Amino acid sequence: MFSESPDLSQLTGVLQLSVDEISELGHQAEDFILQCTYAGEKCDAKNDFIVSQDQRFGNCFHFNGDQDKPRLSTGPGPDQGLTLTLFTEQDEYLSIYGQDSAAVVGITPPGSQYFPVDQGFFALPGTVTAVSLSMSKLNRQSYPFGNCTNQIINNGIDDRVAAMYMSGQYSLAACEKACLQNALVVYCGCTDTLGIRVPPCRMLNETQVVCKQLIYYLYQKDLLQCHCPPPCSETTYDMTISQSQWPSHAYLNNLLKLVQVSNKKTQNMHNLESARANLVRLKIYFETLNHDLTSELPAYTWEDLLSDVGGTLGLYVGFSVITVCEFVTLLFNLCGKVRRFKKKTICL
Repeated sequence: MFSESPDLSQLTGVLQLSVDEISELGHQAEDFILQCTYAGEKCDAKNDFIVSQDQRFGNCFHFNGDQDKPRLSTGPGPDQGLTLTLFTEQDEYLSIYGQDSAAVVGITPPGSQYFPVDQGFFALPGTVTAVSLSMSKLNRQSYPFGNCTNQIINNGIDDRVAAMYMSGQYSLAACEKACLQNALVVYCGCTDTLGIRVPPCRMLNETQVVCKQLIYYLYQKDLLQCHCPPPCSETTYDMTISQSQWPSHAYLNNLLKLVQVSNKKTQNMHNLESARANLVRLKIYFETLNHDLTSELPAYTWEDLLSDVGGTLGLYVGFSVITVCEFVTLLFNLCGKVRRFKKKTICL
């Protein structure tokens, strides 16, 4: 098959696997996650990670995705965070479908959906990648001060698309994804993502290819009229990422002994070059347990309005009473002067 792009990136869309096929053929948790510790305690590749599938990156493993049994951070620093040793299994990569070797990492708040293509960063083999986190919270004002929402907005979205993107916590990214995929389903009769019970868009179907290109053009130009207001409450993580070469010559033998005992697939690694080509070291931790809170506050509330109106009315009422009292006093004074004037006139 011919590709117009020199890097053959167009051909990567030809291989369209189902969720079950990706689950079976992709990296398995017990092979991909060789070592796992959290706050100094061992974590399990099968029990501490929830698996989902992504059309581009295959199997995705979510740590702390179980909200019933969350793992809490009790302190800052690398020793209190998550440490992983990952095995990329480059021997199993397929030609143009495995053009780069890395672990795609994304960090999102609990309960929110994760989109690796848009939100992830790469942790490279042969390095230890340290990710220092600081948490920020933003609270926005809803109507009548703003247009934010915490409610999932259906807005005419197809039920099959809504089941994929609108089943969890509302987020701006999920709303925009739902709008895009809904346009593909409605106008093209296909979708380009997993999890939606709609046939995938076929590269060999010229009508679907042209339709898909048009929908993406309209989406990029903000012409699909997606009603996606920002969330009223939003949590983000500011990341500071640093890397160093790993493993060192001195640590190589100890590392190979540890991983080869736990996983037979790693026995093909015998030297520093093969270890650095297949192993990824990842450390994720909080820099501090403090967090930044930014809240929008109304500049002028109903309470302020009523207070100002009451103060103004009180001022005018006060002026009116004083004016009436002064007018009555003036009348009494005038009457008193008139009587004294008459008495003096009679005497003369």
